[in-house]
Amino acid sequence: MEELISKAEADDVNSCFRLGQKYAIGDGVEVNEGEALKWYMKAASLGHTDSEFIIGKCYAEGISVQKDVDESIMWFSKAALKGYPEAVEELNAIFEETDVPRDKKLFEYHSKKAEESPGSMYMLGVFYDLGIGTEANAEKAFEMFSASAEKGNIDGEFSKAMCILRGTGVARDRSKGASMLKDCAEKGSERAKCELARCYEHGIGVPKDPKAAFDTYSSMMEKGSPMGQYHLGRCYMDGIGVEKDPIFSHSWYTVSAKAGCLHAQYGLARCMMGGIGTDRNKDEGLRRLTESAERGQTDAMIMLGNLYAKGSQVKKDASVSAEWFKKAADMGDHYAEYMTGMNYLEGNGLRKNPKKAAYYFERSANHGYTISCHMIGNAYMSGAGVEKDENKGFEWCSRAAEDGYLKSQFIMAESYAKGKGVKKDLVKAMEMHIFLGEKGYGKSQLFVGTCYLEGKVVKANEKKAFEWFTKGAENANPICQYYLGYCYANGIGTKADESKALLWYTKAAEQGHTLSKRLVEEYTGKTVVVKGEASPFESYKFAAENGDREAMFIIARYYEEGIGVEKDQNEAKKWYNKSASLGHFGAKKAMLRFRSKKAVESDQNRAAH
Repeated sequence: MEELISKAEADDVNSCFRLGQKYAIGDGVEVNEGEALKWYMKAASLGHTDSEFIIGKCYAEGISVQKDVDESIMWFSKAALKGYPEAVEELNAIFEETDVPRDKKLFEYHSKKAEESPGSMYMLGVFYDLGIGTEANAEKAFEMFSASAEKGNIDGEFSKAMCILRGTGVARDRSKGASMLKDCAEKGSERAKCELARCYEHGIGVPKDPKAAFDTYSSMMEKGSPMGQYHLGRCYMDGIGVEKDPIFSHSWYTVSAKAGCLHAQYGLARCMMGGIGTDRNKDEGLRRLTESAERGQTDAMIMLGNLYAKGSQVKKDASVSAEWFKKAADMGDHYAEYMTGMNYLEGNGLRKNPKKAAYYFERSANHGYTISCHMIGNAYMSGAGVEKDENKGFEWCSRAAEDGYLKSQFIMAESYAKGKGVKKDLVKAMEMHIFLGEKGYGKSQLFVGTCYLEGKVVKANEKKAFEWFTKGAENANPICQYYLGYCYANGIGTKADESKALLWYTKAAEQGHTLSKRLVEEYTGKTVVVKGEASPFESYKFAAENGDREAMFIIARYYEEGIGVEKDQNEAKKWYNKSASLGHFGAKKAMLRFRSKKAVESDQNRAAH
C-alpha cells in the first residue's frame, strides 16, 4: 500500500486509479468515497479515461459530491470523445428526453462553464476541432486548447502540442510540437506518451527511432498501463523497434484486453484474422473487429472500411466501406477523413459531393495528413468544392511539399512560374522544376527543356534542352516526345536524324499529340491510331512499321503466339529479324531459338529418310 501511495503521489496515473479503486471498495483500507474521488480526480487530470467516466457517475448519482447533471455531462463527454462506449450510453440516457440536439447542448454547456473550468475550455477545443455542436474551426480549437493549457489542464497541454505538431489552427512546427509532447509525457499524460512514441516511430519532429518508441511503450507497460501493453503487442506484431514475435504480440494483446483496453480487442481481432500467435479464425476475428468498431475503435473502423472496399474476407460493399470510413472520420482520424473526402470526390459508396470532399480533406489536413494537405491545396487553387483562394491553396501545398509530396512541389513550382498564390519568381520556379525533373517528373522536365530551348530564365542552351527533352520523352511525356522529334528533325542540340524524328513524333502522336499526329500522317501517308482507340496489336504494329525495335519484338511475339492475330511463323521471324538488326537482345535470342529449332527439324527429317 505504501508503495502504491508513493507511486500515486509521484503522478503514476495507473497507481492513482488503483488507489481510488481501493478506497472505493475497501480493498486493504477502509471504504472512503471522498479519498477515492480525490485519487480518481488526480488520475483524470493525467488523462485517465476510466477515471473520467467514474467521476461522471459520481456527479450523476451524487456519490461523495453534490448531484450535478451538468458536471456529469462534462465528465462523460470527455470519456466519450476518447471512444469510451459506456460514457456514450450515459450521455444518450441523459439526453433522450430532450429535443435539443445533444451536440449543440454539449457545446452550449461547455461554453457557459469555460470561463471557470479549464476542462470545459479543453472540451470546446475538441468541439471546434471536430465540428461538434458548432462549425469546425481550427483556429478557435487551438485558441481554446491554449487557454486550457495555460490553466494547467493536461489534456489542453496535450492538444495544444498536437496542434503545433500538425499545424492545426497555427503554424506547423514539428520539433516544437514533439518537444511539448515530451513535456506532457513527463507530467504523466498517457496520450502524450503514445503520441511521442508515434513521433519516434515515424520520425515526426524527432529523428526516426523505432527503438525509442518501443522503450516508451515498455516503460508504460512497467507502470501497468493497458495502452502500453497494447502498443507492445503492436510492436511485436509489426516489428517496431524489436524483432517480430507473433506469440509475444498475441500475449500482450491478451493482457491488455483483460485490463479492459478496447484497442487490444482490435489487436486480438487482427491476430485471429491473420493467424498471428494463435490459430486462424476468420469468423471470430471479424466478429471481434466489428465489435471493436461498434464500440468506437477507429483503427477497427478503418480496417473494416478497407475490407469492404476490397471484398477481402467480406463481401465487397462500397456503401458499407464508406460508412465505416465516415464513422472514423467523424471521430477525428486523419486517414479516415482523407478516405471520406476521396469517397465524396469519386462517388465511392457516397453520392459525389465536391463540397463535402473539400470539408473532409481540410479536416484531415488540419490533423496533419500530408496527402490531404495536397488535396485541399489543389481544391483551393482550382475552386473545386470551395471558394477559389490561390493564397490558401499555395499555403496548403507548401505543407505537403515540405513533407516531400512531389505533386504539391510541382504545384508550387508552377505557382512561382505564374505568380499564383505567391509572388512570381521564375528563378525559384526553375530551381524547383530542375529538382523535380531530376526526380523523374515529366512535366518539370518539359518546363526545364523549354526554358533552355527558348532562353527563358537561363541562357539558351540547345544541348541541355535536348537532354531534358530526352528525359521527358523517355518518361512518356508526349510534349517532350514532340520536342525531341523536333530536335532530331532540325538538328537542335544533336545531329539531325530523320528516322529518329519520325520515331518520336509517332510516339507523341500515339498519345494524342495533335501536331505530331499531323506531321507523321503528312510524312508517311498513313493514319496514326491513338493508343486506346485501337487494339494493342494495331498500336504496336504502327510503331514497329515506324522503326521502334521494342514494338517490332512485341509484334513478332504476337505473330509467334497468335496474340490478337493469327499465328504466322514467317511474319514472326521477319519482325524478330528486323528488331535484332536494330540491336534488340531479346529478338537476337529469339532468332537463335528459331535457327536451333530449324536445325533439329532438319536432323529429324534426314533420320526419317
